[in-house]
Amino acid sequence: MYKDFFGITESPFSIVPSARFLYLSERHREALTHMLSSLSGGGGFGLLTGEVGTGKTTVLRALVSRLPQETQVAIIMNPSLSTRELLASICDELGIEYNDEATIKVLTDGIYQHLLANHREGRQTLLLIDEAQHLLPEVLEQLRLLTNLETDSVKLLKVVLVGQPELQQLLQQDRLRQLAQRITSRYHLLPLTEEEVREYIHYRLQAVDCLHEVFPPAQTKQIAKATSGIPRLINLVCDKSMQLAHQQSTHLLNKELVEQACNDVLSWQLPQYTAPGQLDAPSASRKPLLVAVAAGIITAVGVGYGMGLLSLPTSSALTVETAASGQVVTAEETKTAASAAAPQPAKPVLAPAQVQSAPSLPQQLSPQAQWLAVVKQAGSERLAMQTLYSLWGYSTQLNQANCESGSRVQLSCFNGNGSLEQLALINRPAIVALNEPSGEAFFATIYAIGKDKVELLLAGQRFAVSAQWLSQRWDGQYTLLWRPPLGENTAIRYGQQGPRVQWLDHQLSQLLGVMPENQDTFEQALLNKLRRFQRAQDLSVDGIAGPHTLMVIDSALNLPGPTLQPEKS
Repeated sequence: MYKDFFGITESPFSIVPSARFLYLSERHREALTHMLSSLSGGGGFGLLTGEVGTGKTTVLRALVSRLPQETQVAIIMNPSLSTRELLASICDELGIEYNDEATIKVLTDGIYQHLLANHREGRQTLLLIDEAQHLLPEVLEQLRLLTNLETDSVKLLKVVLVGQPELQQLLQQDRLRQLAQRITSRYHLLPLTEEEVREYIHYRLQAVDCLHEVFPPAQTKQIAKATSGIPRLINLVCDKSMQLAHQQSTHLLNKELVEQACNDVLSWQLPQYTAPGQLDAPSASRKPLLVAVAAGIITAVGVGYGMGLLSLPTSSALTVETAASGQVVTAEETKTAASAAAPQPAKPVLAPAQVQSAPSLPQQLSPQAQWLAVVKQAGSERLAMQTLYSLWGYSTQLNQANCESGSRVQLSCFNGNGSLEQLALINRPAIVALNEPSGEAFFATIYAIGKDKVELLLAGQRFAVSAQWLSQRWDGQYTLLWRPPLGENTAIRYGQQGPRVQWLDHQLSQLLGVMPENQDTFEQALLNKLRRFQRAQDLSVDGIAGPHTLMVIDSALNLPGPTLQPEKS
C-alpha cells in the first residue's frame, strides 16, 4: 500500500499486537510493576483494568516476557466459558491430559497434581485471563477455589485478571466478596498523555526504520486530541493518515490530511445530539454527551484564562471522570468511542446508592465564568474522594466515598499537613482543599507531580498547574489513602513486640542494605535503623514508626498502589 512510498517493509501502525512495537508509557510501566509485585507476593489474584484500547493486552504481553524462566504460564484469551470448559482450557494450556468425559472434580484433581509437581520442581504456575469481564460469576468462584490449593507457605496457582472496567463491577457482587478480598494488586490504566502520544508515534516509525518525519509536532498533538490518547485509535488514525499522504504524494502530513483521517476513522463514533432539556435525567446512552459538554468548558478555559495553569488543558491532556460512573475516561473518548467501547456506569464497590450526574453547563460563558463553573462543580469533597478510590482501583458510589469505607478494602485514611515535596516523598495521590483568590472553595485530587508541573483531577477533569499556582490556593492540608502494614495503621514504637515489629525490621534492613535482627521485639538495633532511615529521608528523627514514616517506607519499597511519580524502568 504505502510501504514502498515511505521506504519501509512493514506497516508501523498495525493494530495486531507485536513485541516489535511494544511501547510502555510511564503508567504502563507502573501497571507492569504492580502486576509483577503481586506475583512475587503470597496473594492469589492481580487485577488490571482499563478502557477499550488503552493497552491492557500490551501490559499482559510485557508481563509474560519478564517472568522468570521457571514460571509456567497458562493464558486464556477467550473466557466466555462454562466452569468445566475453563478447567479444560487450563488443562490444555498446562499440558494436563484428561478424557472427554472428565468431570469438574477430575479436572480439578488433575490441575492440583500438576501444581504440586511444578512446586516440587521449583516452578511457579501462573494463569492469565484476558477479557475477564466476560467470566461468569460461578466461573470466577471456581477460580477462587483453585487458588485455595496451597502448601504451608505459598499459593500453588496465581491468577491475573485483565479486563474492562465492568470487571470491577462484576467483582462487587456479594457472592464474589471472598475473591475480591484476595486481590492483592489493582491497577486501572489511563490513556496516553499528549507527550506520550508523540513518543508513541515516533517510536513506531523508528521501529520500521522510517527515514521521514511523517508526523510533525502539530499533527501528533492533533492526533492526541482527536483520539484522547487511546493507542488503538492512534494506530487507526496514523495508518489512515499515511495512506492519505501516499495518495497526495507527500512524506509530511499536514493539518488537513490528519483531519480527514480522523473524520474517516472516528466519525462513526460521534454521539447523537440530545436536546438540553433531556439532560436532566441522563441515561447511560446520554452520559457521553454530558462529559463532552464538560470537556468543552475546560478547554475554553485553557484558551482564555491561564491563571498560571500549564496547558490548561487541551483535550489531548484532559481526562474526565464522570460523577455518574466513577470511571476514568477521556473527554474526546466520549466523542470518538463507539457505543460498544463507551464506558458503562459502574456499580458501587461497597453499597448501592444514587449518584448525581455532573450538571451540564452553558458554553456561552466567558472563560473566567466557565472556570468558576468548574470550580463550583468541584465543591464536593466526596466527589474528590470518589476519584481517589478510583485511582486505587475501587469504584464507589458518592455516599460511600468517605474514610470509613476504606477499612472494608484494607485502606486507611491519613490527614496530613506539609509541603508538596513532602507529599511527593509519600508518593500517593491526595485530596487537597483549594481556595480561589476571589474566595471560592473547591477540592482537587493531586494525581501526579513532575519537575515543572502538578497534575490535578478536578471535578473529574485532569489538567496541569504550576507549583506556584497550587501554593497560592493550598494551605498544605491533604487527605490520602494508604495500605498499612499487616492491616494496622497505629505507630510501631520501642519496646513493642509482634509481627509488625518483624515486618519493620525486615523492610528497613532491605532498604538500608543490612542484615535483619530476626527478632519480634523493638530494641536498640531496630531503633538505630529507624532513625537512620528517618534521617536519610528528611523525616522527623523521633524513632517512632508512625503513619508518615510507614508511608515513606511503603513508597521506598514501591509497594502496590497508585503513585504520584511512576517508577521508570
